Amino acid sequence: MRLAGRTVLITGGRRVGSQLALAVARLGANVAMSWFTSRAAIEATVTQVRGLGVRAIAVQADLRVAADAERLVAETVRELGSVDVLVNMASIFSPVAFDDLTPADFEANIAANLAGPYYTAVAAARQMRTQPVVDGLQGKIINFTDWAVERPYRNFLPYFVAKGGLSAMTAALAVELAPTIAVNSIAPAMIDPPPGLTAEEIEEIRQASPLKRIGTPGDAVNLALFLLDGSDFVTGATYRVDGGRFLGAG
Repeated sequence: MRLAGRTVLITGGRRVGSQLALAVARLGANVAMSWFTSRAAIEATVTQVRGLGVRAIAVQADLRVAADAERLVAETVRELGSVDVLVNMASIFSPVAFDDLTPADFEANIAANLAGPYYTAVAAARQMRTQPVVDGLQGKIINFTDWAVERPYRNFLPYFVAKGGLSAMTAALAVELAPTIAVNSIAPAMIDPPPGLTAEEIEEIRQASPLKRIGTPGDAVNLALFLLDGSDFVTGATYRVDGGRFLGAG
């Protein structure tokens, strides 16, 4: 699918999402980005995208609510004309020890990390299916999951339950939406160290990867560009971007 003249909708994504928005804009795509609490960061990216000569909007939405997901898609179509690509990136990630778990922890993770992407994907796919078929396709969806869904670590039980559901959703959606909408997942390990990690913790993570490095936003962005603009013969797949961490340190 050539991205020039298409509309790419990205949910959340202050770091990888920002770089992806700029990357698809350089290929001529218009961009819609949603925000829930990170208005300043998302609007700053949208301003940069507009500077590349394409159209871009920022839309406030609580994607845990189906009506907001539907409104996000509707506003994108109203302002930019279509939704040709959805990239589900909005997520929460916070540790909870097993002995401290409450029902609220489960509910929060399911709402943000599974229900939100589900509602948005359903709304976007329904819109895509009203659009013309071009070169065999009406659209593409990418869900961001997690490399450790199949090798979970402690203190993130609700998170991995939700992200595991998102991986299953990718495969199920690929079947539901074939042959005109391709659906895939990207499962990164650490992409740039988040605030709060010590140098020792970062080095421990680096050593846990066979490639002995920490990922960058560009590692995930380049894979996303391949799935969007580089190949139309992939659906239902999950790609780990983890430096081989899934394999262990060796």
